[in-house]
Amino acid sequence: MDAWTLTFVVAGILLVLSELLFPSLVGAFLGLAALLTAGLRGLGVIDSLPVSLLVFAVTSLALVIPGRILIQRLVPGRSERRKDEVDVDQDRDAMGEQVVVVEDVAEEHDTGRIRFQGTTWQARSTHGVIKAGDRAQLVYREGPIWIVEPVVVDGGARILFERLETAEAEAATVEKAVREH
Repeated sequence: MDAWTLTFVVAGILLVLSELLFPSLVGAFLGLAALLTAGLRGLGVIDSLPVSLLVFAVTSLALVIPGRILIQRLVPGRSERRKDEVDVDQDRDAMGEQVVVVEDVAEEHDTGRIRFQGTTWQARSTHGVIKAGDRAQLVYREGPIWIVEPVVVDGGARILFERLETAEAEAATVEKAVREH
């Protein structure tokens, strides 16, 4: 085994092992490309250094680009799953909170705005128009848009209970959609 073949073997092993410290799939694919190049050199298929470097470069690109994309689609990373779980938990905790309407909120369009968590959010109403300055209650979130309902002030525990059941059903639908996504 010549020095360049040994170099490709050592580099390949180190790159594959680097995946343990820095998981990104790039090191593993580059390591596999180096080991493949070393194997071709060991079999005598490749004998010159420029051709070896060309085979390593082409093999690296052929493995890294489609391989990394394919594996990331098949096995979502922890950060992706955690983000979805955190969003659902935060949304669930926020449901039912009262917020101030900054710009009129209607059920026909998403141009209304509410103040929540120190900033304003787009909002849509579940029932009619909620005027700026009035209070609304968070029901659920569709992406960046909060779905809100007017705060019931004039009694009616039955109305609140019915709306709570509706909100829970809508929240379950949203949670299911987030899990499936």
